[in-house]
Amino acid sequence: MSFVLRFAPILLFILVFVGSGIYFTLLGTPNAFYQLSPITAIIPAIAFAWVLHRGTTQQKMHDFLDGIRHRDIITMCIVFLLAGAFSEVTKQIGSIEATVNFALTFIPHQFLLIGLFLVAAFVSTSIGTSMGTIATIAPISFALSQQLGIYAPLCMATVIGGAMFGDNLSIISDTTIAAVMSQGADMKLKLKLNVKIAFIASIITICLLAFKTNAQTIADIKDYNMILVAPYILLIVLAVSGINVFVSLSLSIAFAGIIGALTSDNFGIIIFNQSLNKGFISMNEIMLLSLMIGGLSGLTGKEFALDVANGLSTWLDKKNAGPKFIQLLIAKLVSIFDILLANNTIAIIFTGKIAKELIKKYKIPAHYSAAWLDIFSCVFQGLIPYGAQILLASAIAQVSPLTIVPYVYYCYILYIVSVGYILFTKIRR
Repeated sequence: MSFVLRFAPILLFILVFVGSGIYFTLLGTPNAFYQLSPITAIIPAIAFAWVLHRGTTQQKMHDFLDGIRHRDIITMCIVFLLAGAFSEVTKQIGSIEATVNFALTFIPHQFLLIGLFLVAAFVSTSIGTSMGTIATIAPISFALSQQLGIYAPLCMATVIGGAMFGDNLSIISDTTIAAVMSQGADMKLKLKLNVKIAFIASIITICLLAFKTNAQTIADIKDYNMILVAPYILLIVLAVSGINVFVSLSLSIAFAGIIGALTSDNFGIIIFNQSLNKGFISMNEIMLLSLMIGGLSGLTGKEFALDVANGLSTWLDKKNAGPKFIQLLIAKLVSIFDILLANNTIAIIFTGKIAKELIKKYKIPAHYSAAWLDIFSCVFQGLIPYGAQILLASAIAQVSPLTIVPYVYYCYILYIVSVGYILFTKIRR
C-alpha cells in the first residue's frame, strides 16, 4: 500500500471529526466539536482501511487485532482505568472539595488572579483533569469576578491556564499517560524536564497576573479535613520518586479507600467498589478510542509510522536538520493534530508513533519527545476556542469563547518558554 493510501484512513477520521464540529458550529449547537463521539467518527476510517487492505479477510482481522493488542496500547488503557478509578474514589470521599478549600486558604487576598491560578494548578495536578478543575474552580472564579468587578473572561482564562498546568504535569492525566507510554519514556525523567519548563512559565505568568488586579477580598472557604488531601500528596510523592505508574496508582487508590473508611461512616467496601466501577466507566471513551486507533494502525500497516518518519527524515536530511529541529518538528506535528481534532490526548496518540520513530533515528531521549508531545498539545488545547476547556469556562461565565482566548497567558508563555528551551539548551542524556 502506498504512503498516500496508508494516510487516507487517518485523514478521513480527521475530516469526519472536524467536519462534524464545523457543521454543528454553523448550526449554533453548543459544544459543537463534541456532538459526534470520536469513537463513532473513527468507524468510517477503519472501514476504509479495511477495504484498502490487500490481504484476505482473515489477515485483515489479524492485523486489526494485532494493532489493538499492541503492548503500548494495552498498557495505556490499563493506566487510563486506574487513573479513572483514583479520580472517582477521591471525589467520592470528598478529596476534591477539601483540596480546593485547602488551596483557597493560601490565596493572597490582594492578588486574586494569582490565587486562582495557583489553586487551579494545584487542584489540576492533584486530580489529573483540566475539565474537572475548571468545573470545580470556574464557578468560584466567576462569582468572585462578579463581586469585585473584575473582567470575567480574564478570571476564566486564569483558571484555564492553571488547569492546563496540572493537565500537563499530573501523573494521572491522560495526556501524560499517553505521551509517556507512546514514547516508552521514563515517567520520572519526563516529569523532571516538564516541571523545569512549567515552573519557569508559571513564575512569568504569576508576575504578569500581579499587575492585573490588586483587589481586596476574602474567599468563602468552607471547613475541610486535611487528611482528605493526603491521597493526592501520596500520588505526587510516588510519581516524583520514580515508582512504577501501576504501583503508584494502585497504592494511591488503596490509600484513598482507607482514608474514606476512616473519615466517613457511609464509605464502606460497597461504595468503594461502586466508585472504582464508576471510575473505570468514565475512561471508557478514551480507552475504546485508543484501542480503535491501535486497530486502525494495524490495518494501515505496521510500517506506517516508520514510513512517515522515513519520509520526514529524507526531507530533514536535505535540510541538514539537527536534534533541535527534530524536537520542534514533533512539537509542530502534535500542535497541528490538536488544532484539527480539539483533543490533546487523541493528538498525542496519533503523533506518538511518528515521534518515536524520529527520536530513534536521531537518538533523542524518549523523555524529551514525551515532554514536547504533552506540552504542546496542552498549549493549544487551552487556546482553541472550540476546545472543551474554553467552551466549559465560557458556558459557566456566559461569555463568548473568543473573549477568553487572549487572556490564557500561561499557555502562551508555556509555548514561548518551551520553544526557547529547545533552541537554547543541549540535550542531557
